[in-house]
Amino acid sequence: MTVATTDTGPGPAEGAGAARAAEAAVRERVARLERGFGDLDDPGNPLGTEQFVRADAERRLLPAAEALLDGFRLQAEIVPRELGGRLGRLDVLARVLRAVFRRDAALGLACGTGPYLAAAAVWAGGSARQRHRTADLLLSGGRMACAYPQPAEGNAFLHNGFTVSPDGAGYLLDGRKEALNNAARAASLLLFARVDEPGGGGHRAFLIDAPQADAPGFRLLPRRSTTGVRGCLVHGLEFTRYPVTADRQLGPGTGTGAELAARAFPVIRSTGPSMALGCADTTLRTAVAFARAHRARSRASVRAPRTRQALQDAFSDLLLCDALALVATRAAHLLPRESATLSAVAKYLLPMFLTESAYDLSAVLGAESYARQGAYAVFRKALRDLPMIGLGPVGSEASRAAVADRLLRLPGLRPPPVGAAGAALFQWHEPGLPALRPREFVLPAEGDSLVGGLEETVERARAAGGGELDRTLAGYATALGRELDRLRRDCALLGRSGGPARPRVYALVDRYALIAAGAACLGVWRYRTGPDDGLPAGPAWAVMALARVLRRLDPAAPRPPASAAEPLLTELLNRFDDARSFDLYATPIGR
Repeated sequence: MTVATTDTGPGPAEGAGAARAAEAAVRERVARLERGFGDLDDPGNPLGTEQFVRADAERRLLPAAEALLDGFRLQAEIVPRELGGRLGRLDVLARVLRAVFRRDAALGLACGTGPYLAAAAVWAGGSARQRHRTADLLLSGGRMACAYPQPAEGNAFLHNGFTVSPDGAGYLLDGRKEALNNAARAASLLLFARVDEPGGGGHRAFLIDAPQADAPGFRLLPRRSTTGVRGCLVHGLEFTRYPVTADRQLGPGTGTGAELAARAFPVIRSTGPSMALGCADTTLRTAVAFARAHRARSRASVRAPRTRQALQDAFSDLLLCDALALVATRAAHLLPRESATLSAVAKYLLPMFLTESAYDLSAVLGAESYARQGAYAVFRKALRDLPMIGLGPVGSEASRAAVADRLLRLPGLRPPPVGAAGAALFQWHEPGLPALRPREFVLPAEGDSLVGGLEETVERARAAGGGELDRTLAGYATALGRELDRLRRDCALLGRSGGPARPRVYALVDRYALIAAGAACLGVWRYRTGPDDGLPAGPAWAVMALARVLRRLDPAAPRPPASAAEPLLTELLNRFDDARSFDLYATPIGR
């Protein structure tokens, strides 16, 4: 598959200059938002930890934070540039939103992810008029809410929906959804409804103005309490023969609602978990602060072996997850036909990794992990918030099912015969990405560029050098390659058996997802450009990340050497002291 680029004119030197300028602009945008939020640890900061924890306890969003995001025009981040917004690359969108999730996941969902869930379908299949109206709404600060069709594998709490029946030139809308974020304050609703007519008609999508509270045929259901993201306003909607005009159908003539949802899912599944890395950053930062506050002889001290291990593992997992998130977001631009699978892998794996990592860190804080007030109360809040990113119609279980449906149909997990994304898939500072092509998201994949290209990356690792860490990385890469060979054989056997049982294919999905994460990590290591790209120097971080993958694939896999663990812990502590993010970018933050 030939990959188009948007950077066709400049030569290498000019291209490098453009890349640096683009990256500098992104960093400045993030820095501006970080400065606005200020220092989380400052008790006098109206946007500090104490205020976010109090707002969470009161199940509300912090008004000062919403005002900051309105002033920043955060919703411009989810509107494409051609419609007056700032959205050009999905990986950049996720980076900006991480600054919000670092403070409050509920705030990020309400002001960023929630509206984007609705807008993504409009960008993917709406008419020109619908796209412009949606852009104008979001750029003026208006909110949106959405109700996607719920797959069987989704959360049972959400198994309800809408139907429409023809009524003259329009439709009558019936049904209810129990839990929609932003439903009470949305100006526009994106609703998927099953067509109720002889012979059926599948689902169709409708973009309607939110009804007034007293509108005939409409009822706003009581607010739902949630365990995590407690500040989100989650309500249900109920319609009874509510009239909808035909022009409210989203992109008439563009296909069924199911196809439209399939065009939106890759961008939703890839960006949402990537944004949530900001929440994982907070759990790790709080654990480091706790360990740093204890004396050397304390069991919670950063010098204690158990604490060191937990911090190293959490940092490794975060870098690993970010590598996979990077590939998933950039693949939507570079490899649209493969994006459905890669984004589903990210949506399945990241919530699991990040939630387990946070629970492991709770052992470092001990009783303080339950604190409701004080310096460490934000840890308990983030611990409740993280699992929420795995729910919903594009949640973890639905995503695993999506990978299962595609896994055995992939052409031997081999790379495409012509063209490959190459370095552009792994280098976040490379701005020359093609525009999104949503119609290609639903087309059959021609190969598997990430996992199918693993052999070449393994050979690069073997040739990297002769030091201990280089040899360890080569050994881990080789082991990952052997796991891929085993997976290929097992996929072939299961494919020939016909009608594979779900538990067996799900076991293959788990292994495939882990191998994909390891391949993403190796790709980022392979294509790093130098000390200015934010990554820790040397292969230590890649060794530690691959060790985490391999031990999940094989508990007997060898542990990483101390020569890898110690540099990574040093990097973690340096970033904490310098107030930089723990992801791939090492971005300066407002604490």
